Amino acid sequence: MSLTPEQRNQVEKELRDNFKLSGLTPEVIQADLAFNHEQFEETINLGPTADEAAVSRLRNYLVEKLNEQGKEPSSYSE
Repeated sequence: MSLTPEQRNQVEKELRDNFKLSGLTPEVIQADLAFNHEQFEETINLGPTADEAAVSRLRNYLVEKLNEQGKEPSSYSE
């Protein structure tokens, strides 16, 4: 991903905030998105090998789930 260090930190924070707010377990998310444990961890932590498409899928999934729950997701940086 071609993000500045500040952008990476912000995206990682927002993913984690929305994950926590969703109340979903890693196992539920992994099953829904067909991620294995390592892929989930790398994506949620925005690790060095995090796939941009996986980050987008996780971001969109969390926003969708929060909207379904009537919760306001943390906004994402562009």
